Amino acid sequence: MRGTLNFETAKVARPHGRPLPDALEKRAKFYRVPIPHSDEKSGPPVTLRVMLATAASDHPRGSIIMCPGRTEFIEKYFETVVDLIGRGFNVLVFDPRGQGLSDRLIDDPLKSYVRDFQDYADDMAALTDIFTPLLPKPHILMGHSMGGCVALQAVISGVSNPSAVVCSAPMLGLFDLDSPLIWAVKALSALGMSKHDLPFQKGRQGLPVPFEGNKLTSDRARYDSWAAYFQNIPELRLGPPTYGWICAALRAMRFVNKNADKVKVPHLIIAAGGDPIVDPASNEDFARASGGRFENVKGAMHELFLERDEYRDQFLAHFDSFMAENAL
Repeated sequence: MRGTLNFETAKVARPHGRPLPDALEKRAKFYRVPIPHSDEKSGPPVTLRVMLATAASDHPRGSIIMCPGRTEFIEKYFETVVDLIGRGFNVLVFDPRGQGLSDRLIDDPLKSYVRDFQDYADDMAALTDIFTPLLPKPHILMGHSMGGCVALQAVISGVSNPSAVVCSAPMLGLFDLDSPLIWAVKALSALGMSKHDLPFQKGRQGLPVPFEGNKLTSDRARYDSWAAYFQNIPELRLGPPTYGWICAALRAMRFVNKNADKVKVPHLIIAAGGDPIVDPASNEDFARASGGRFENVKGAMHELFLERDEYRDQFLAHFDSFMAENAL
């Protein structure tokens, strides 16, 4: 199947019949792509939903392979993909296994579970390999939050060899996981509760909280646009993390931070200065240890791609500067 597009066409989520952005109408295609398991431990094959959007140019300057954060889905990135194809890049973005409209991994589709973050990294690498004929080089891995950790793990573990990595608020240190109770989470997961929800968590049905209580963005219009997907398309919903997901996240963050010096390609780490979820200091510490470029969008909340223009434009300016700095 490599090098072909003989894939099943995937559904596009359209709350209230929402159309694709004009810039994507003729440039984006959606697929369901089977991914073979990488080893005996990773379980049965999964099928991932993928979007490939082609550059608004006859001669693409390269390709961006994007991994979203936890609970996220392709459509959340439409505005950003439009920005990137307008800059001359082909863009591949996918729903990570266990979320969006990719295959869910356990019987209860609302449970957020993964065996190991290396499975996410292997998926990112496999999709890059499958779509390589349509992804002109240089290849740039991009990830937000969980996806930033995944992109870095893909490079450190050796399954991906891009020309550069760009991370938005990468999940390298979480405020919510700085708790003495984490030892109990690890113990209960090891005792067979890895696929159980953690108790007393909000959002158990995968519905967004009211804007006034959200930790993601200060932009009301972008928040409402994002929330409409979960409110109107139940298949997209994902609840809070399971014991197993938490343990996998802890392992991944420990692995990536411990091996920061193994990232040998240019990389840009952009922190959200007002982030209440990912500790911006963890992003700066990683960049210092890895020798990467670090930028801090002061005042921005966690979702830089959904933030107000004053913050979002800073992200894009840092991206443009980094690309020029590295002749990409």
